[in-house]
Parts: sequence; structure tokens; C-alpha cells
Amino acid sequence: MIRLHLPFPISVNALYANGGNKRGRHKTARYNAWLAEASVVVKDGMRQALGPYSISICLQAPDKRARDIGNLEKGISDFLVAHGIVKDDSFCQRLLMTWGTGLPAPCVVLIQTAEEDLAA
Repeated sequence: MIRLHLPFPISVNALYANGGNKRGRHKTARYNAWLAEASVVVKDGMRQALGPYSISICLQAPDKRARDIGNLEKGISDFLVAHGIVKDDSFCQRLLMTWGTGLPAPCVVLIQTAEEDLAA
């Protein structure tokens, strides 16, 4: 199992922008800053390029604003692929996302090899 303590993720609505000084779709400055901050926690031993995997994400909101928890997953999944922790986010077999309090980080991610026949 791999455990990551990440900064609070960026909403999928704020990951990419169109146009500006760049042509086409590109990562926003906010997303690039999150990626840089999150990248420091990745150790070489975590780069396992897991095939089928399950992921549990527990988030602690930084304030009391209403948030759509589903909009916070994509940046995390793409981050895991970019750092070689998983082969591709299409290998995700199970995804659990919850809100929590008293966490050691704003975003705690657990990744493990998927167990077969969990839903059978």
C-alpha cells in the first residue's frame, strides 16, 4: 500500500484553461503550483506503476464552502500517473472518496493493488 499526504486538491473546473498567452488547452498556474507542492512527497519507492488498483481519498476541507467531492478526484489521479505510481488512471478498479477531520494532511491518499472479485 502507498500512502500520500497531499495538499488540498484543485477542482477539475480549475485544472485547465483555454487560450491566453498559450494556444489551446493548458494547465492553469494554480494547478501547476499544486503539482509542484504535491510532488515533493513522492519517493522513488512509490513509483510502482501499479496496474489494476484501488484508491481511497480522504479530504479535509480548508473552509466551510460547499464543495463537490467528485470534482476533486481528477487532478489526484492524473498526478499519480504523472509520477509513475500507477500505470494509467484507467486501471482504477475502485474509488472511495470521503470527507474527514483531524487528518495528518488536507488530502490523504491510499493506493493498493486491486483485489479481485470484491464486488462478486
